[in-house]
Amino acid sequence: MQIIVCNIGSSSFKFQLLDMPGEVQRARGYTERVGTGDAIITYWVGDRQVFHEVMPVPSHREAVQHALGFLQDPAHGLLASLEQIGGVGFKAVQAGEKNGSVLLADDVLDAMEAYRDLAPAHNPPYLTAIRMFRELLPRTPLVGVFEPGFHTTIPDHARVYGAPYDWYADHGVRKYGYHGASHKFIATETVRQLSLDPANHRIISCHLGGSSSLCAIRNGASLDTSMGFTPQSGLLQGTRVGDMDPFVLPYIMKKKGITLEKALEECSKKGGLAGLSGISADMREINAAIAGGNARARLARDRFIYDIKRYVGEFLVLLGGLDALVFTGGIGQKDAALRAEVLEALAFMGVAIDAAKNTAHATVITVPGSRVTGLVLVTDEEIVVARETVRVIGA
Repeated sequence: MQIIVCNIGSSSFKFQLLDMPGEVQRARGYTERVGTGDAIITYWVGDRQVFHEVMPVPSHREAVQHALGFLQDPAHGLLASLEQIGGVGFKAVQAGEKNGSVLLADDVLDAMEAYRDLAPAHNPPYLTAIRMFRELLPRTPLVGVFEPGFHTTIPDHARVYGAPYDWYADHGVRKYGYHGASHKFIATETVRQLSLDPANHRIISCHLGGSSSLCAIRNGASLDTSMGFTPQSGLLQGTRVGDMDPFVLPYIMKKKGITLEKALEECSKKGGLAGLSGISADMREINAAIAGGNARARLARDRFIYDIKRYVGEFLVLLGGLDALVFTGGIGQKDAALRAEVLEALAFMGVAIDAAKNTAHATVITVPGSRVTGLVLVTDEEIVVARETVRVIGA
């Protein structure tokens, strides 16, 4: 079965064409700077780059049209027609009570519209792309694999906030969690790598990058996660504040004489690593500033690592122990010093890091006999979407 997987950002469109269930990637593509006159389009067939151009791409609609044209180009021998596509999977973000892996029927699209305020940068372009695929492929199943779907197993007492109950029951205010496809992949791959019992294991997945979250996983299911109602909460993010007392907002609005909208914009675009450091949301640039003696850069990094440690500690208690602590994402995979600091905080419970393997970014970075295994894995959210798409279509 030929499956297209779509991953859509506020100004980007990524796709893969996979032959399932063999999980063979036949082609992939990436359009950057959607909505501009100098968008960058790059396509690959297998491992070979076959197209790279800068051109106007006014909207996600044009990005999708160009990609589908590429897939049908006889020169590449990928698809004779769009009728050969057995399904399209979308790494979608938020649909409230419809979150999960579901066929994209009208009620799901309505839910995406209703919850667009929770994902304003993602739901609108996803809706545009989904409706376009429905027009072009009216008989092809379209599947949404929503980011909070992996977290629907979190128990109710961990999903509610201490707000009035009608906020939860009538207005959907609850912990949703995000990065679900990444955490699901890490759970499956960790069990495979370490030959853990699929029905008896405890994993903490650390997805660390421009957007970061941790997830406590018991027996393949999410028990809790650091992100909550929106991706703004949890760890310090690249430009987002993370966990913060909500009463800071009216205080700062009065002090600075700004509106709620302006305060929220500062929280989401001027906070986080970039806001604290005054340097960048990129940890590599922050590390370079630290090496030059920049105190604010050090403060931002220390706060980020502190957040990771406090969630690891919380999840250790909730899981009642731990088999593996896994690092993924751009920071998780590349920052050996950060990994060492987090793992060394667990020395009291018999965790021992292998410094040489950690520096080399090996897969296993703890010594044999360590009470918890430290891993570095490259996540693959798209293959999770493809697997879930095939499963939903089959069902």
